[in-house]
Amino acid sequence: MDRDIVRKITLRLLKEAIASLYIHDKRNIDMKVNEMNLCSRLAHHLEIRLRQEYGLLYEGYYVDTEYNRGFGNQKKYVIYNDQELHSVRCDLLLHSRGLKVPDNILALEMKKENVGTNVDNDHDRLENIVKPRTAETPKEAVCDTILGVFVEIGSNSCILTEYWYEDNPICKTEQLEFDKRIEKNLQ
Repeated sequence: MDRDIVRKITLRLLKEAIASLYIHDKRNIDMKVNEMNLCSRLAHHLEIRLRQEYGLLYEGYYVDTEYNRGFGNQKKYVIYNDQELHSVRCDLLLHSRGLKVPDNILALEMKKENVGTNVDNDHDRLENIVKPRTAETPKEAVCDTILGVFVEIGSNSCILTEYWYEDNPICKTEQLEFDKRIEKNLQ
């Protein structure tokens, strides 16, 4: 599995799923429903795209929300700068449920705009989840995830902060705009 190709395809499918969220679930966004609802709806749209367009590439992978198990049904942990293991549960995960290598293709954290709680923790978590596994990394630690994405959902736009690792950590931010004209074009 070529990590760079999988990362690019996954990011494209995620952006399409976010566009579907803004088309089909805009009322939920406007009503400011809980982020868990928005995240589960995004998981629904992403799963449909994965199966329709790249069924073979993502065979054996699932889109889950609030999932906290890894290989051998053990809880998942992440290592922060303090080098201690901390329990981890991402808002959305594209993974093999511990059955394949690589296990985690996408780890996503979501917040609604202007919600400042735990945003730094979410960014730190994603940054650490994409780090490559080393000989010193405890086996319980989640790392080597192909792509980490922080999504900030706004009324007519969302901001994506993407994390991945090539030779060094890479972080890229972009804004996706959605309005009535886009909705009509995509329907």
